[in-house]
Formats: sequence, C-alpha cells, structure tokens
Amino acid sequence: MKIIKIGFVLSAISLFLLSCKTTAQTTSSIKSVSYRHTMGRGGATFINASKDSLESSARGGRTEEFPSFKKKINTKDWTKLVSGIDISILEKTQSGERRGHYDGPDQIFTIVTDSKEYEFYNVPVGSVGYKQLEKLKTELNNLLPQYK
Repeated sequence: MKIIKIGFVLSAISLFLLSCKTTAQTTSSIKSVSYRHTMGRGGATFINASKDSLESSARGGRTEEFPSFKKKINTKDWTKLVSGIDISILEKTQSGERRGHYDGPDQIFTIVTDSKEYEFYNVPVGSVGYKQLEKLKTELNNLLPQYK
C-alpha cells in the first residue's frame, strides 16, 4: 500500500514539474522584436532584432544621424534583449491611440513569438507592460552603437 502511495506522489510531483514553464522556455519562444518610431512627416526609424540578426533603418528628414545597417547579432546580446520580456504581461498590455501621419509621433512595438504576434501602439505610461516595453526600447537603442 505504501508503494502505491509513494508512486502516486512521485508521479504527481513529476507531472507538476513537467507542466511548469521556466524563463528559458518562454524567452526561446520569442522569434523577433522590433521598435518603430514615426515622427509624423519628419520621418521614421526602425530597429528589428531576431535570434540571428539586428537591422536598423531610417527614412525621412529628421533621421540623418540614425544608423542604417543589417548585421549578425551575437547570442549573448539576443538573450539579454529577450530575457526581460514576460509574455504573460504582454497579454495584459493595452495599446494607446494611434496618432498617424499628421497628428504626431507614434511608438510601435512588435513582438513575434512561436504562437502569436503582439503589436502595441503608444502604450500609456501608467499601464501594464509600459516599463517592460520602455526597457526593450532602451536596450535596442543601446545595441545600435555596438553594431553600426
């Protein structure tokens, strides 16, 4: 009888451990992240990072100093970039209003995972997910000088 109870407890514990998701499992499901900043009629900048490349481009009048390139990204930088992204928080994040071409700048984040694509426009400062996306924007911008 004890052997059956021990077997049942061990199988329940192993089932629990197998159903848990670790941080490595959730970050490996992220395929790419991108940040676009549109400045109305003043132009736009774009940064896209995937597991194997980092791409940056700019168009328009106010973007002369913004670097444009496409280079291979190293694994350490990619891991650091996606380790701060919590997909459960992305599920709760709400976009703000789109300003469009004439009404002013837009900040657009796109995060592609194995199962879903998330796109956020002008996330309000106090909302869920704002700090996470702001950190992502800072880290993407900090990668540019290393790769240009």
